Amino acid sequence: MMPARPRRSVSALAGFALSGLFAAGPAVALPVQTAPFWHHFIHHFTGHVTDVVLSHNSNIPPATAGQSASPDRPESRNGADNPSASQPLTQTSSDFTDEDRQAELTLSTALTFIMPRTLAPHTPRDLCLWGMQALLVLPPASQGAATTASSSFTLTLQPKTLFTPARIILLYNHRPLLSEHTPNKDDVAGWSHLSLRLITLLRQNIPQFQLMNDEGLLNRFLNGMLGRLDPYSRYQSPSPPPSRSDAVASSQPPARPAASVGLTLRRTHARFPLVAALNLNSPLWDAGITPGDSLVGLDRHSTHQIPLPTLQTMLTGPAGSAVELEFHTQDGHQFTRTFTRGRMEEESVFPDRTGHYPVLRVTHFSSHTAEEISQYLSTFLPAPSPDNGQTLPTSSTASSTATLPGLILDLRGNHGGILQQAVMTAALFLNHGVITTTEGRAAEANHVWSIQGGDLTNNAPLALLVDQDTGSAAEVLAAALADQQRAVVAGSSTFGKGMVQVSTIMPNGGHLSLTWARLTAPQGWTLQGLGVLPQLCTTPRGPFSLRSQLEALRDGHSLMADALQKSRLIHGDSTESARLALRQSCPPSPPNRDDIAAIQALFATPHAYHTALLHLPDGSAAHQAASSSP
Repeated sequence: MMPARPRRSVSALAGFALSGLFAAGPAVALPVQTAPFWHHFIHHFTGHVTDVVLSHNSNIPPATAGQSASPDRPESRNGADNPSASQPLTQTSSDFTDEDRQAELTLSTALTFIMPRTLAPHTPRDLCLWGMQALLVLPPASQGAATTASSSFTLTLQPKTLFTPARIILLYNHRPLLSEHTPNKDDVAGWSHLSLRLITLLRQNIPQFQLMNDEGLLNRFLNGMLGRLDPYSRYQSPSPPPSRSDAVASSQPPARPAASVGLTLRRTHARFPLVAALNLNSPLWDAGITPGDSLVGLDRHSTHQIPLPTLQTMLTGPAGSAVELEFHTQDGHQFTRTFTRGRMEEESVFPDRTGHYPVLRVTHFSSHTAEEISQYLSTFLPAPSPDNGQTLPTSSTASSTATLPGLILDLRGNHGGILQQAVMTAALFLNHGVITTTEGRAAEANHVWSIQGGDLTNNAPLALLVDQDTGSAAEVLAAALADQQRAVVAGSSTFGKGMVQVSTIMPNGGHLSLTWARLTAPQGWTLQGLGVLPQLCTTPRGPFSLRSQLEALRDGHSLMADALQKSRLIHGDSTESARLALRQSCPPSPPNRDDIAAIQALFATPHAYHTALLHLPDGSAAHQAASSSP
């Protein structure tokens, strides 16, 4: 019988200190106010004012400066014989439906949430005018809707003068659709109300909008506004209520996935299938099973000639049911045990091996990724000594000899996930240090993510594989381990997402996600638009061949050194052209078949590995160079 392997968790292996806020509660909506009476009174005497074009539809030629856009111009959608064409459409708060009021509340809540949290300050006027611009891009005409090929909008803003307040005018095919004094630029309620008046007028009077509801128009408005801020802020409408047929269909509970014992198998040239991976909650962990052991029997049937898909199906069944498994372990033991099937959470870490080196492929950062990695590390490292019961010592008490010949973390295709999990993963390979810094305009967005951990691998050689799709939290991990001179990054330039979002739920049930912080690597450089440049570039599109880079590293220098040092000087105000130029030093590329072989060659020559590892400047050198640069 195999001795039970002690179950390891992140908390038992490494301590870490981190905190931060990445979700927010509902913002408070400001009360809606209508324009005071004297605004309308003055408007009666000050209707003719020279206007300044603020924005226009992409298919609308800009108006000439000084051109009059007075609502009293006798223009008509159908011709000059329309006597009402010269009068702008009007609407009061009493004309609003309950749906309109809900949309107005949602918009004012969104503005209240957005304004203090954007990376740069913006007024409600700025945000709402951006939303109007997006809204006035005409949608394709619906079938049967009457429209003309020349349909277009012209939106103008008359500036404030000594005698007249600012004024907004919207023309549709030269016909006044809206003409109003604008609220103060900081008036959330006023701009929310004005924007919803525009939305309802479009829905009621423009053929292309008549089949759209307030929520559809609000979605276009908010996403047009957020799209002007950055590529990642977005608004998602609430899910529509199920139709009657959907409700009938959903009256039956959805079928739950079959339970299992959390075992993934793979076929090799060996006689029996091998254990490829174990789920974090698998009972096989406690039985001492590890990746690489052989499954020789399943419910008293030999697994020798059973196809792999059939075996995986046989491993599943109803929750609480039993399955008998027989294993041959790598240390020569053989045992049979009955296990109970259960529900397993989704995995994010998958082990493999190339030659002497274990590989952990991390597909994304879920709520258990760091613990999954620590579990697999426990299978790669020696078991605790029976005389002292100690777990793996930290660097302060460990010997200088690494317990692993090398370890590869494969982050290719990893789009990111939970930032805290990337920080906790870094704590498994570092004794202490800063992992990343989040910097934003809101005070609560600013945080230094640092760890007090313990390198579980005793400073074993570590390499990270990255590619063009490695992004966000995965880039944070790669940048931190490279800046701390703990790991060599190999592959190509990564995606370059260096922003953090905060989210909240709107009064209508919609979901708003807003970028509120930038990510900064430990040496002070920003990830956004740049990504992480590898110390070993494996893409054939790069300026240096893989062979020439490895030869240079064996000779004690790096061909990527210049680009790497310049990348550490990139800051928030650096130009886009500077970032793009650095990315071309190792262009973003998909996975390369030589990636693993390149790391094996690097590990096989310790001098080359340490040259690549230590060729980056340390933090103080990078900051000194940044302060001395013009």
